[in-house]
Amino acid sequence: MDVEKILSIARLIDHYADRDQIRIAFEEESFFPPFAMLFIGAKLRSVRERNPDLKIDLRHHHTQAYAAHMGFFRLFGVDYGRDLGEAWGSDNYIPITCLDRAALYREPGDRYVELGDLIQRKAERIAGVVTRGLVAGDPMFDALAYSIRELMRNVFEHSECEQVYYCTQFWPASNRVEFAIADFGIGIRRGLGTNPNFRFNTDKQAIEWSLMPSVSGKTHIASDRGTWTNSGYGLYMTNRLARNAGGNFVLASKSMAIHLSRATKYNYQTSFPGTALRFNMNLSAIEDAKAKLDQFRREGFDIAKTIKGSGNRPPSAMSVLLRRDYR
Repeated sequence: MDVEKILSIARLIDHYADRDQIRIAFEEESFFPPFAMLFIGAKLRSVRERNPDLKIDLRHHHTQAYAAHMGFFRLFGVDYGRDLGEAWGSDNYIPITCLDRAALYREPGDRYVELGDLIQRKAERIAGVVTRGLVAGDPMFDALAYSIRELMRNVFEHSECEQVYYCTQFWPASNRVEFAIADFGIGIRRGLGTNPNFRFNTDKQAIEWSLMPSVSGKTHIASDRGTWTNSGYGLYMTNRLARNAGGNFVLASKSMAIHLSRATKYNYQTSFPGTALRFNMNLSAIEDAKAKLDQFRREGFDIAKTIKGSGNRPPSAMSVLLRRDYR
């Protein structure tokens, strides 16, 4: 289940997508981390939606207790294991869960609240569960809540879809956390293409540029200087934060994916209907999330000045701040 093999499975599935049946056999000792489950499950879900008559014949899947518990099989329509979001309550994981935009508006007064604040509330709840009840002010909580918030914002602001799927796992023995998120939206290249200043010929180009500061499908729109103005810094800040904390960052959209660590960069061919993303980090390597975000902001703004078409837009207030720091 290394990154390259996970991404290549999607192309293999395409090869059989129009057949009557796909047989999937599982190794008895296999283990699916969050991104593998979400990416493969979402890919199979999209194939079944395109070909409703496709039969999936599973072999040895009863050995996959963890994947079944996390909702992996239900994600692509197989009646086995727990349903999406059903296995709630652990202090170190959240199962595959579907979040609908409308579900963010839980209370009657929420319709007057900005979407960014509602996503912040959701991100803090997720971070609190995974970090075993830590609260704002703890570096581990701050880094995780910030990253989840920015990735969820990115989906609802750019993908043109109303739902996002996510799951996460914390491993206390190594103090590492992995968060995965996926959508069935328009993809990064089309999303950036809504900005007339950006035209990318390939998914590879679009993915690489999406990680640069001030590159967004909406930075050409006049800023209202609001708290949650889109400034194109979310992916840039999040991938730097993950890599700085001894982790890595994977971003896949349509035909390509990028895999970044502190010192390496790999591009892989894949096939995904929308966008899927993974970040993991060593929470014990996080010192001061606020100080790191401030450093990345300064460096990012200098980089943005050199990018033609970015509008040289400085980062918005919330794209570089923890929620508790905003006044």
